[in-house]
Amino acid sequence: MHSTLAAATRWNDLLAAESDARSATQFRDAQIRERLVFGDRPICKVLRPLFLAPQDARALTQGVTVLMSAYRKLRAALQSDSALRSWLQLSAEEEAILAADKQCFEPDVVGRMDGFLAGGAFRVVEYNAESPGGIGFGDRLATLFEALPVMERFREHWKVQTFHGLPRTLQALLAAHKTRLGERATAHPSIAIVDRLDVPTVREFELCAEVFTAAGCPSRVLDVRTLRFENGVLHGDGFKPDIVYKRALVKDLLKLGGAAHPLAQAVAAGAVTCASGFGVHILFRKELFAMLHDPSFAAQLNDSERAAVEAHVPWSSFVTKDALAPDGSALAPWVVHAREQLVLKPTDDYGGSGVVLGWTVDDAAWQQALLRAFDAPHIVQQRVTLPREEFPLIETPQRRALFYTDVDPYVWNGTNVEGFGARLAPGELLNVTAGGGSAVPVFVVEPH
Repeated sequence: MHSTLAAATRWNDLLAAESDARSATQFRDAQIRERLVFGDRPICKVLRPLFLAPQDARALTQGVTVLMSAYRKLRAALQSDSALRSWLQLSAEEEAILAADKQCFEPDVVGRMDGFLAGGAFRVVEYNAESPGGIGFGDRLATLFEALPVMERFREHWKVQTFHGLPRTLQALLAAHKTRLGERATAHPSIAIVDRLDVPTVREFELCAEVFTAAGCPSRVLDVRTLRFENGVLHGDGFKPDIVYKRALVKDLLKLGGAAHPLAQAVAAGAVTCASGFGVHILFRKELFAMLHDPSFAAQLNDSERAAVEAHVPWSSFVTKDALAPDGSALAPWVVHAREQLVLKPTDDYGGSGVVLGWTVDDAAWQQALLRAFDAPHIVQQRVTLPREEFPLIETPQRRALFYTDVDPYVWNGTNVEGFGARLAPGELLNVTAGGGSAVPVFVVEPH
């Protein structure tokens, strides 16, 4: 039996042996006590972590590490090649806020490569380079699972390793700060976690502040709309941060003034370390998947990088009048007929917004989606196999339900791959924001 399936079976058997459902009760009560909620709903609906075999964890880490090398080359090309950069169709306002950030570290200080592991193959569908959520929730959920009675008995037969991402996040933030300031960087800088405070992830921001403060870096959650830059100092609600852990999206900053926003002004003046930087506004875009497959750029990659792109990035193309299908024919007719194997994605959005899965709609709806894709920047991407697993439910642990599962390696400072996030969903759009999803921690397991 495959090790993760054997581990899940053992876990389920141990839960079934609990006549008083102690683990379920303890987990449910702890999640309420810790306020682990996305908006008004629990962030986790199931009573088992996602299990990952050590060999799969190593393969994912190694594969994404090489893929990130290709991303670094693409980023450099986008900075130096105006013709390539024009493919992104950036507005003057976008270019202005990007130009405000001259920080001397990789913009994607904290990133996450989202994808699916099925049949031993890992295929990515998004690089969440800008503001990957779930790290704080994942840490706290991992702690809750580690304390359960069922985990104590599970460890008698299985080795268990997990990953706590908030200490690693703090390490990455401090490294960026030290890179910017050198010896002038203070040992325990103050940190502001910045976004709108009416977003459903605000509890996770609080978890970040708790962990950073406990580690000796005074931290506060600030609303991006309350920031001020006065007399060379960025401040908000009486707090003056040395580091901004930017959770607000650049597209939201553009709506709040763009390069004239106080945070952008502070970054341009070198008054604060902002991580991740504004350059992530390019790196998260789905056009990059199409560029990685384009022969004009692929020629700049070495053999290992090209192999990583082929292995992990599904075929992708811009949706344009002159684009070609993989067989060299015109793209549009081919996309119409290959509907069940394709996905249409807007190039600059998050949270599953605007994504159309061809196999879930009829021909008429697909053709309408394709017409919309020609009117606004989109890519078309090859369908990826989505794995499904059974998970016991918190409210009824004797009952198990099937969920689609992703596994998402974390990327630190644009190059270092370490740790994983994961999400579950009853449908094929795996995104907690999109509704119906659940976050779970990832535990690497193997038999004793």
